[in-house]
Amino acid sequence: MLGLGTGINKLSAAEAASIAARNAGSYLLDDYSGAAAAYSLRQLSSTYSGSSVKVRRASDNVEADIGFASGELDTTALASHCGASDGFVSVWYDQANSNNVTQATAANQPKIYDGTTGVVTENGKPALEFASDVLQVSVTSSDIISTDAENTLVSVMRQNSANANNTLAHMASPRYVIYTDFSGVLYYDAGNNSTNRLSVSSPSGWDDNQHLLFWSSSLTLQQICVDGTQLASDTSQSTITSASTTLDIGTRSSTYLNGFVQELIFYNSDQSSNRSNIEDNINTFYSIY
Repeated sequence: MLGLGTGINKLSAAEAASIAARNAGSYLLDDYSGAAAAYSLRQLSSTYSGSSVKVRRASDNVEADIGFASGELDTTALASHCGASDGFVSVWYDQANSNNVTQATAANQPKIYDGTTGVVTENGKPALEFASDVLQVSVTSSDIISTDAENTLVSVMRQNSANANNTLAHMASPRYVIYTDFSGVLYYDAGNNSTNRLSVSSPSGWDDNQHLLFWSSSLTLQQICVDGTQLASDTSQSTITSASTTLDIGTRSSTYLNGFVQELIFYNSDQSSNRSNIEDNINTFYSIY
């Protein structure tokens, strides 16, 4: 009988992570697989064993991989690494494939830890703070963005810059842009400024709070949804054609995102039929609306 209680109550790291995931909603990529790229500060797949981010400590530029604890970013490890120094992300790891987004230039790395106030958070969850920052990866267009109009992007983000374009994701060739204008327009661009543009002017509820953005495209329907509500739609084809390009997170040329990003998932397929369930999974964890 000695030690029986200890043996029964002790959980392995994998068991603890599984319980935490069930409590906060299931692993998103377990239920909706096939993502082309998935960046998040929570664990999205039960089989993913890598880290979430690589963090540079500003005081001496030493970097460390920060993984997960019970399915969420290991903020204890993050605080231990950074201490009284600010921390910046040099790599955001792709939990679906190998399309990690990186930034070698210190001045352009998003912030994740403040040496005085601690972990950067949005609505109580860790976040990457973007200002004049960009994370990027060189890919062929089909790696992340489909050329046959079947695409989906899902993000948990907040913009906090008034009267400025805030680019969330961008490909220069082919042109592929998801960006927001705090003064009242939310855009998706494929092609150029005058064609294949889907936008919504003065969208109700679109402000400088945390939001869940869901954009999807197929040959028959393109839509922009925010916090579970469709704000704009179109039925024109929106194809993308090119061979290779660079995916930028947080910038479009000299236009930057001023705000926070916690999750960014790309499918090179149309996930509109799964929209409500994907949104429910994300909202269960982040409590956005």
